[in-house]
Amino acid sequence: MSKKTPRRPSSLIGFLLRWHPRLGGVVGLAIIAWGLSGLAHPIISRIQPSAAAYVYKLEPFSSAGVLTVSDAAERAGLTQSLSAVRLLAWQGRPYYRLQTAADVIWLDARSGAVIERAERDYAEFLARHYVGDQDSAVKSLSLQTEFDEDYVFVNRLLPVWRVEFERDDGMRVYVDTASDRLGTIVNNTKAATSVFFRNVHSWIFIKNDSLRLSLMTICLVGGGIIALAGILQYFLQWRAGRGWRQGRPTLKFHRLLGVSVALTAVTFTGSGLYHLWQKQFVLQSEMVAAKYFDAAQINVGWSTLNPEIVQADMVAIGNEAYFRTWYGGVLQYSNALNGKILVDGERLHALALAAQYLPTNAPVKAVRAVDSFNDEYGFVNKRLPVVAVDYERSDHLSVYVEPRSGALATVVRDADRYEGFSFAFLHKWNFIDGLGHTVRDIIAACFAAGIAATFILGMTLFLRRARRR
Repeated sequence: MSKKTPRRPSSLIGFLLRWHPRLGGVVGLAIIAWGLSGLAHPIISRIQPSAAAYVYKLEPFSSAGVLTVSDAAERAGLTQSLSAVRLLAWQGRPYYRLQTAADVIWLDARSGAVIERAERDYAEFLARHYVGDQDSAVKSLSLQTEFDEDYVFVNRLLPVWRVEFERDDGMRVYVDTASDRLGTIVNNTKAATSVFFRNVHSWIFIKNDSLRLSLMTICLVGGGIIALAGILQYFLQWRAGRGWRQGRPTLKFHRLLGVSVALTAVTFTGSGLYHLWQKQFVLQSEMVAAKYFDAAQINVGWSTLNPEIVQADMVAIGNEAYFRTWYGGVLQYSNALNGKILVDGERLHALALAAQYLPTNAPVKAVRAVDSFNDEYGFVNKRLPVVAVDYERSDHLSVYVEPRSGALATVVRDADRYEGFSFAFLHKWNFIDGLGHTVRDIIAACFAAGIAATFILGMTLFLRRARRR
């Protein structure tokens, strides 16, 4: 049997000349949309509204005269079990914020009096603090328990209060009264640009998740193949003496621009595809039900613990209630029933939370306090400070929990680390952060624009040829 003769370069050039534009005609609009939205992203991020403040700092207060939870609840006539208790000072007075199965109730911590509308008033107070507006009237104030087009999943915190002001820019502020945190601020400009980006870049207009995943996968793979084929086609034509200088101006510019951005097109589409599919294999955590405790039994005496308090939050460790309390920079866990101090409480609480959310038989390798965002635990996770529980597993599982709220912040495995590295370096170009974020964004935006322009020129050439035929 004779040995098969390898394809000659001229034959391969012909194949590429036929199928490179055809494939581009199929996926071109998607690549152009991604390129233009990638170009717009740094612009969008710079025209969005900025908060006047990003942190609300609680003031310390004297524990003298502060009633126990049981005494305050008895004076207020409350008999419901409590899933959350918070002690804080607001406008110079200490208050209890109590969470029942049906409602949030505020009590004066020194008299036990019920404070009507305190939850709504505190939400408005926080919103004004974060947006820096003490004058505009409040147009609407409502509790939001799920994400929507205005308050998207990337903001993480729920439930939050939505406070909309009577302003020309339609400013609305989302705040979490359980932790004093800012969810986000949104004005009409941010809302419009968010809708544009999420539709053009993330294709949320396709409601069927499987269909959206399939179409995006096809277009990302196709875009990468086109870029690689373009590089090969250019090399073969250059070797055959038919470089970018030959042909009509549109064709010459398409070739020159294409070879300049082809490698970037491969990294953008490849990292985008990796990011898209990695999200389909996120570890699913267990649902953790809230635990309720009888208010009559929560009788820790504050003045016996410390004369000055910053804040205290009731948390559950196993089946016992503890107060996670800050005393002037010192964190302490005390039993909510008898005031007994729990040694190493933060670590024990983090271990208990991690075991609830991601049960595993693997031994614990380390427990780490995380006070700032980093490459593994990025800003997208929102919550700080958190505790990372690392396990001795082949995938190096790390479970990040927030002891203050008892929430699961995120779960990270090696697969997530690899994808995070790929997305940060190949898609967001963090490898040139040393040049400054503005320079990085300009360079990345120029390449995104170049990719979009290359496909626009390519589709123009394809349509011209189609009309001639």
